[in-house]
Order: sequence, then C-alpha cells, then structure tokens
Amino acid sequence: MATIRPIIFTSKPAKDGSHPIYICITSKNTRDYIMTPYRIDDACQWMDGKVVAHRDAAMTNRRIAYELKKYQERLNDIDCADCYTAKQLKTILTQPDIITPNVHTFNEFMRQSIERIHAEGRVSYASMMTDTLKMFDKAEGEIPMLVMNHHVVSHFDSWMKKQGHTDGGRQIRLCHIKAQVNEAIKRGLLKCKEHPFAYTKIPTPEPREMDITPDQIRRIMQRDVSHSKRLTLAKDMFLLSFYLGGINFADLMQVDLSGIGISYKRQKISSRAVNRIHIGIQPEARTIINRYIGDDGRLHLGYRYTGKNLQCYINQCLKLLAKEIGISGVFSFYSARKSFAQMANEIGVPDAVIDYCLGHSDRGRGVLRYYTKIRQKQADIAIQRVIDYAIHPEVYKDYVDMRMNFMMMMTT
Repeated sequence: MATIRPIIFTSKPAKDGSHPIYICITSKNTRDYIMTPYRIDDACQWMDGKVVAHRDAAMTNRRIAYELKKYQERLNDIDCADCYTAKQLKTILTQPDIITPNVHTFNEFMRQSIERIHAEGRVSYASMMTDTLKMFDKAEGEIPMLVMNHHVVSHFDSWMKKQGHTDGGRQIRLCHIKAQVNEAIKRGLLKCKEHPFAYTKIPTPEPREMDITPDQIRRIMQRDVSHSKRLTLAKDMFLLSFYLGGINFADLMQVDLSGIGISYKRQKISSRAVNRIHIGIQPEARTIINRYIGDDGRLHLGYRYTGKNLQCYINQCLKLLAKEIGISGVFSFYSARKSFAQMANEIGVPDAVIDYCLGHSDRGRGVLRYYTKIRQKQADIAIQRVIDYAIHPEVYKDYVDMRMNFMMMMTT
C-alpha cells in the first residue's frame, strides 16, 4: 500500500546545519522523498513526525499537516497507486498541473509558489517568501481568493506599521504579496475589478548608510578586544569579510579556506548563470582563518547557532563592538561588504573589478564590461590596495580628494 509521512534525515543535515523536512513516499518496497520548504535547526527538535522545542513548532506542524493533506488527496486520486514505485508516484504527485489545482485561498496559492521556488533552487528567496507568508497569516488569517482585494492589502500594510516594521521591511513584504497577486491574476485564479494594490503605495525607504570610514576600519583593526569572546568574534568576522573582498556571511561559512585562495559561487544567486569568484587569501585574512578553521577547511566558530541565527548573533556582537569603539549609525556584518565597495571606489578600483569581488553580474553594464574578463590577479591587487588604504589612509588622502574633485567637475 502506498503511504506518505513526514521525516527528516538525522544523519544528513544541510550545509548550514539545519534539517529539511521531507515527505517520504513508500510504495512497492521503495522510497522517495519530496522536500518541503520547512526545516528545523536541530535533529532533537523532531519527534514522532512532529516539530518540538522550536519557536515556530505549532505553525510548522500546521504547515506539515497541510502538506500531508495536500499530497494525500492527490495520492487518493491516483488509480491503482499501489502499482507504482515511490519514484513514479513522486513524479505524478509533483506534476505542475497537479500542484496548481483550483486553490481556494490566497495563502494556499503562496504556499504552492514557495514550494515551486524552493524546488528551483532559489532557497534564499523561498525563505524570505515563507517569512512574508507567516506575517500575512498572522495579520489576516486564511484569505479566500474571492475576497483578496484592496481592503486586505491595506489592512496588512496598516498592521505592519502598527507592529513597528520599517519602510524597508514593509517594502519587501508588500512586493512579495504583489508579485503573488499578479501571478494569481495571470493564472485566472484571482479575478477582481480593481487591482488589490490600487490604493496601497509600496514605500521606498531612504538608502541606509552602512559603510564606515577607513579610519573606523583601522580602529577596528587596532582595537584589543581579547578580554571579550563576543567582541573578538565580532572583530574577526567583520575583518575577515573585509579582507576577502566583502564576502557575505552565507558564503563565508561554506567556502573552503584551506588553500591559498578561495573559489565560490554566491549562494544568493547560485541558480543563475554567473561565474565563480576566485580570489587569493591575504595574510591578514589567513591570521584570522587559522584561529577558526576546522579539518574540513571551513570556519568553526564554537557556537551551536546555525545559519541566520548565527549571523544575527554576530550582528549583536558587532553592535557591542561599535559601542566599544564609538561607531554610530547602522553597523552590521554587511557593513564590511559595503565598506569594501565604497573604499575600493574611492581609490579608483575599476567598477568591473569591484563587481567581480562582490560577485555582481556584469550583464547589462555595457559592452566593454561584458567582454572584458576580470582575472583573479586584478581582484587580488584591488583587495591588497583597499586593505592598505584602511591601514594607511593618509597615504591615499591627496589622491582620493583629487579624484573626488575631478568626479564633481565631471557632473557639473
């Protein structure tokens, strides 16, 4: 008899240490698995097919129950399901035309979209969409497609304002909802005389200044924080990102640091056709790496936090470091990336080389930049100069001022 049930693989965690939740299909003595958008931080949070001791246990269990119900209904509709192997049943159950039935609620439509996005390998985007759906569920509950209108959208935006969400946060969530509304309209699932966003303006937040000055970078470098484990972690991780060309946190925790250089594709855009980033490891970076590197070539920071939780913890530590040094304004792990880009621009590093270091795509940026291949050597020289600029800003001061004046003349 063909059956389905939720499981995790306790011995096979994901790269970030979390455990994805799967739907296990069993039929004709074979098994296959459908990955769901949901995961837990640790195997101990799973017991008897349910999530326990987790901050979102109740909500996640409801979602899993929904997944089971959805696939069970599809399984029940298959004639002689017991005649198929688990792999064959997986193919049938995950057919796009079966996955998009006549959905009754907007929330259900979003869940299916998240599944599709996750299956396409766009894990980060699927995770962000899941967060948006959680907020929408909390604010509005299950909204039938028939009543998904401008009143719902307006109420959701008002709810976010009352909860203290920033313009940037509201922008992200409303853009997610609007994209799903447009997709539902396109598929003929949502029919309305007025677009649900007809009376809701998506906010455009002022850009946040997240970079810091060369002098502040140097103060971080020179600050003795050996008395505090948290401040040491903050300082080391911030500077390591800076020394590696502004590498972001997710890539830093996954990249192999055992060689003389690193080679990686950004996880954020891993599903797109982008080139790998190859850069050398500077001596300043190697000093930090040697304090944390494990036998597998990756960083092991000595904390049980994983993924986003670890990054949040490091950002908390960075706030303490900023207070210790006297850095005001927005300061986070991302500031290392932003500061690297800003300082590289100030000393005249070509935009194409900065893009390469940061892992930005060259497409759409002009014929010359598209056809000019950036070599690792160029990136390494750029990183060396940016580090030197941070250590000796006085050496570059006249050049930076002259370049700034020249750029101002060009714009007048």
